[in-house]
Amino acid sequence: MINRMIILGNGFDLSHKLKTKYSDFIENYYSQIKDSSWKDDFFEFVIPGYLFENISSLKEIMDYMSSRLGQFSIMFPEKNLNINRKPAILLHNYFFYEISRKIESNWVDIEIEYFNSLIKILDQPSRDNIYEDIKKLNNEIDSIAVKFEKYLTQNVNPEINSKFNDKTAKLFEDNLKQDSGSIEDFLKEFPESYAKTIRKDLMKIWEDKNNWSKFDETLILNFNYTNTAEKLYSTKLKNYKIINIHGTLNDFKNPINLGFGDEMHKRYSDIEEKNENEYLRLMKSFAYTNTDNYRELFNFIEDKVFQVHIMGHSCGISDRTLLNAIFENKNCKSIKVFYHNYDTKKENSQNDNYSEIVRNISRHFNQKTLMRNKIVNKSLSAELPQLQI
Repeated sequence: MINRMIILGNGFDLSHKLKTKYSDFIENYYSQIKDSSWKDDFFEFVIPGYLFENISSLKEIMDYMSSRLGQFSIMFPEKNLNINRKPAILLHNYFFYEISRKIESNWVDIEIEYFNSLIKILDQPSRDNIYEDIKKLNNEIDSIAVKFEKYLTQNVNPEINSKFNDKTAKLFEDNLKQDSGSIEDFLKEFPESYAKTIRKDLMKIWEDKNNWSKFDETLILNFNYTNTAEKLYSTKLKNYKIINIHGTLNDFKNPINLGFGDEMHKRYSDIEEKNENEYLRLMKSFAYTNTDNYRELFNFIEDKVFQVHIMGHSCGISDRTLLNAIFENKNCKSIKVFYHNYDTKKENSQNDNYSEIVRNISRHFNQKTLMRNKIVNKSLSAELPQLQI
């Protein structure tokens, strides 16, 4: 009768108290630096003999070096940032340096920062080194992806099995409750014109004591690199499949896909018109062609009508190409948001991100009327449970 698509984003992992934010990764990176003999493909010190204690950020390193050296220089090949000062740090990955600085004061979306950096290079007055600059930027993202994958493998994966949440498990169950009122509540999540067409079939399911499933099939569309839902909640599902659309940790056949995915962006055509493939190398759409994931996804959405459940995905523009194809598809009849309540001590608090997610979703629609018909209103939506430790 109807299928269900569960879209998982990083907020799903965060609701399980897993440290999967880029800021967690960056903090972990700097916490490993114990002295100024440190050297890797991100940066190195050029002044030995300094010991660091309880360091977990670039700012703390900078403050420490400043207290010892006064004014000092951070160098980058062909870009000496403070040329008249004493050299102390040599950068090998300028993009990582930039996001390390920005993350001190704000939440940072690495994928959007990458695209902004790409456009900045394209817009620079000098045209001589554009190709080399973009190639260097792409290589820096590749290097970050390798380290981020290693971080998740070593620090997050071992924690997943201990993070089961009974309240979250109930969201994955698809049984109708044993009362006719639950059917009417479910029907309210759809446009009235469509609800009329499935009411009779739902009543038959309710009357069949051996079959109370609302959904024929569930697709978990996982945008995370971790497999939290599969490990913890797959036993709650009767007929399901999982697509790890952005890759899986340490899987050669489905490698992680870190890049940008908004072909609707007004500057995307500018990149295409440069007729240089390196400029497009980290656009997500091209990575989708390396696996069967994209084809399997579209087989699902073209097969029959479905409802979307959004759990922990911000629906930001870095995934707009894919989300637009899902949300505006004729078979997508309803989009239900499971939002984060920031005031965990108070149920039904107004301090949540429901409206923020809905505004983000609107950017994926060219037809705004269609968007308003599909989004389930807040009174019929639900909080994404947060694991209490």
